[in-house]
Amino acid sequence: TFTTKGQYYARLVFNKYMVRYLNDRYLDIEIQFTNADGLKIPKSSVVTKKFYTVPKDYLTSGGNSSGTGVLVDIGKDQSQFQSVEVYYSDEESNLVYLDYDAFDSNTVLKKPDSSETYELTKTKKLKGVYNINKGYAIFRQVQILCESDEYYIVASGQDYGLTNYDHIALYGDSVRTD
Repeated sequence: TFTTKGQYYARLVFNKYMVRYLNDRYLDIEIQFTNADGLKIPKSSVVTKKFYTVPKDYLTSGGNSSGTGVLVDIGKDQSQFQSVEVYYSDEESNLVYLDYDAFDSNTVLKKPDSSETYELTKTKKLKGVYNINKGYAIFRQVQILCESDEYYIVASGQDYGLTNYDHIALYGDSVRTD
């Protein structure tokens, strides 16, 4: 790069492989001014999904397994354990994101070892992709770092996110999870 009369210019010198471009009159070049390290995924893979936000204190383990779940209030001072999958955990607000479709409307949760209750009314949306490593689709939240016309660069190695070599659905809108 160089400057002439206050204008910036770039000079491209082809010392190798010029034979490849002899038949092309123009060469398409993309200049990136920002650099981000992460996973490159197609924009068509990214979907937005709705989740209930629940305080972490309402999570418990129990039932017939050591899995994570919540206690659903079924009336008459009784509750029932329901296994859940946490899709994202927000450390700042101390909230976890639970699948919107896993609960009926107006579901009330009971806090373990307490009489406190929490009605499922607050929702938020997350952007993510469908991971298909196990042969079925699992939603994984993504944090978009930067984008181009066709791709996103997303953070890798995060909890509840993608890692290198994960298989994702190319067209996220076409995935059915029922």
